[in-house]
Amino acid sequence: MRDPVRVSLPAPELPANAAGSGSDAAGQRMRAIDTLLADRGELFQALFLGAPIAKAMVELDGHVLVANSMMCALTGRTAEELAGRHVDLFAHPDDPPVGDLGLEPGPGQPAVDPNLLLDGERRMRRSDGTELWVVQSHEVVHHNNGTPQFVVLSLVDVTDRRRAEEDLVRRAFTDPLTGLPNRRALTDRLRHAVALSRRRGLQVGLVHLNIDRFKAVNETLGHEAGDLLLSQVADRLRWSTRVEDTAVRLGADEFLVVAEDVEDLDGLRALADRLLAVLDEPFVVAEREINLSASVGLTLGVDTTPDDLLRQAQSALTRAKADGSRARIEVYEGALSHGDIDQLQLETDLRHALDNEELRLFYQPIVHLADETLLGYEALVRWQHPTRGLLPPAAFLAAAEDNRLTSKLGAWVLRRACLDAATWPDDLRVHVNISARHLAEEGFSDLVADALEESGLPAQRLELEITESTALFAAEATLHSVAVVTDHGVTLALDDFGTGYSAITALHRLPIHTVKIDRSFVADVVTEPATAALVQGLLQLGRGMGLQVIAEGIEDLDQAEWLLAHGCAMAQGYAFGRPAPLPSPAEVFIAEMTDTPAEEVAGELLDEPPARPAVPEPRAEWMDRPHRPGPSDDTGAFATGTLFDELADPEDD
Repeated sequence: MRDPVRVSLPAPELPANAAGSGSDAAGQRMRAIDTLLADRGELFQALFLGAPIAKAMVELDGHVLVANSMMCALTGRTAEELAGRHVDLFAHPDDPPVGDLGLEPGPGQPAVDPNLLLDGERRMRRSDGTELWVVQSHEVVHHNNGTPQFVVLSLVDVTDRRRAEEDLVRRAFTDPLTGLPNRRALTDRLRHAVALSRRRGLQVGLVHLNIDRFKAVNETLGHEAGDLLLSQVADRLRWSTRVEDTAVRLGADEFLVVAEDVEDLDGLRALADRLLAVLDEPFVVAEREINLSASVGLTLGVDTTPDDLLRQAQSALTRAKADGSRARIEVYEGALSHGDIDQLQLETDLRHALDNEELRLFYQPIVHLADETLLGYEALVRWQHPTRGLLPPAAFLAAAEDNRLTSKLGAWVLRRACLDAATWPDDLRVHVNISARHLAEEGFSDLVADALEESGLPAQRLELEITESTALFAAEATLHSVAVVTDHGVTLALDDFGTGYSAITALHRLPIHTVKIDRSFVADVVTEPATAALVQGLLQLGRGMGLQVIAEGIEDLDQAEWLLAHGCAMAQGYAFGRPAPLPSPAEVFIAEMTDTPAEEVAGELLDEPPARPAVPEPRAEWMDRPHRPGPSDDTGAFATGTLFDELADPEDD
């Protein structure tokens, strides 16, 4: 333990009245410092007061005892002004209160004011109002007996570095000529606008403008005049758009306006008309008056990707300029090919599929990897189309998105799965996939509660599966819905674990119970060392956080043995059973009366499925093993899917 350090401050540093009465506060403070710092005062004085960075001795409760000259220069206050003041004096007024940050000393550390725990980069404001960025650190000085005495607070000015970094970022995402966001910044702005519009139930509009005959301006007046003209165009677009809209320069003479929260096409047309009217006013460049116009392409959407929206806007603009006319506005409608017409018919048919009871649920078993004990099933939707045969989800989920039928479809799957699972043995669970849109909708928690109440299925036997991106970008409505359903006992599984942006962030955002390692990793776990290391890390992460871990897509013995050896407890894949329908009560009765396996009866009752591409067969070593019984005496047999292999969807296991 170091000996206490004593400081004897030079006379100029003492307040003028420090030698007065013993009740004098400044004199008492100086004497307290001399008492706290027992020897080596001159050395401490040299190191502390002469330090090249800002330092202050601070009481444990956050009040400044003494500050060196660098601290005075950094804060713009004298030593007398700082002495006795609380360190929250350094806080930036726009930052959240330190008490809201929940900062606490680590285990075994003395209790100090939270303002002293803000180690790292932070903002502060000088006495003259100047904003600074500093790196803060602190060190607690103890008595010989180990009790804390005071804190040495250090601040390093990094304002110049911070501003340089911000300037680099600004330059990377800003057009240097006009000051508008550039093409690189557009992707983030558009992605944000699409996500926000989905939550609000409105649409995103794009107004793609191209200055008519701008090339003639450059050739007549020169490129410098052309640049001045583009800067004026940018200024007009900037002040004529709404606060929530974003004007972007794509390059050359092309501009784009991202319009958020657009109700309909009429609203987007009104914005385009206003922008054209603004550009109709004459421009003055090099003492010459110039009249301009612009051709415009419009598109509107919510259930599409940013790239698709940009392509649609470009297509509309191309048609607007096709005949050489000026100030023309075209709206993207899309030329309908034969495939487009076919897709539209599919979307129309899907609207009637629920009413006509054409949807089916197939179930794929989830087993204990060590002994293949059946633990439950994942519900997978199929569409028994009247003319196209049995369709997998990939063939019609896009149509459901386009028709905004995702929630209606999800509600049917949830209700049907709960009704089916209620007839199974009490130790089997059912997994149901939930879309991000459905989860965020108002009333989702009530839908789950109604499905459980109607079916009589205990909440603990229902597990909802969401994707990693849903967990990462969940809105407040989603977080609330999840909190309500999980409070009632329903559990949550994270599907496609490891394929998203940040698996750990996803695990912290929502109360995840189970993670499912994506089949793309499992497929290469035996042959690719890098993939094997990744899967091993995911297994360790899941177990370390106390989560259940399921490996998806197991197709052969080698994969199963590797996963079992590395601690994976649960599995799903063709090796244990392909997606297959449950037998109806009538089919079970026929099977019992005729001693025919229920799945063969179900096969006879089903319409002949269309020809499907062959799917890889699992290894015989696993398929030869007896399967554990499931929801009925026949479930274990049909869960292997031998009769329904041709109906299986390779993307489902």
